[in-house]
Amino acid sequence: MNPKIISQSTIEQWVEKAQHGHERSFVKLYDLFFEPIFRYVAFRVPADQVEDLVGEIFYKVVKNLSKYEKKKGSRFKSWIYRIAHNQVIDFYRKQKELLGEDGLEEDFFVNLPDEKEDTPEEQILKKEVYEKLYTVMKQLSPSHREILELKFLEEFTNTEIAQITGKSEGSIRLMQLRALREMRKYFKHHPSL
Repeated sequence: MNPKIISQSTIEQWVEKAQHGHERSFVKLYDLFFEPIFRYVAFRVPADQVEDLVGEIFYKVVKNLSKYEKKKGSRFKSWIYRIAHNQVIDFYRKQKELLGEDGLEEDFFVNLPDEKEDTPEEQILKKEVYEKLYTVMKQLSPSHREILELKFLEEFTNTEIAQITGKSEGSIRLMQLRALREMRKYFKHHPSL
């Protein structure tokens, strides 16, 4: 399932049913958000830690699902990403490492799932694009990288990104602008990419 295809109202209905103990609705939510959350975490922590962190994230979703409330301008997707964001921060606090040191794993793009509908040539082209994007994204600060991923890969609004990261919308807009400038500058100095 793709979160971009399922309507917000359908997701909210599943959430409400899951809050009342309907297991099938929770399974639908899990199926819908597992891959995007896994990808989000994989961009930020060492590869050998991803599965454990994703498991902890979904444990917290189950544990706190009754506390989720639909508020004006917010979505369940933002709520679950906020949990993932906090879990990654907690991981680095526990490890006493800086977030930027191991943010992106070298083998992430090697292990991307194959798109069954793509031809082999399209898969190779996509992998090349991902690798170039990875090279440039790795040059950004962890906070700028996260903002761009949330905005352009996960397609969150600035309001939602602010909810996920705990920053103001003005800060989010400014960080996006700075991150895009950094990327443009990097491409200018590395025209072979």
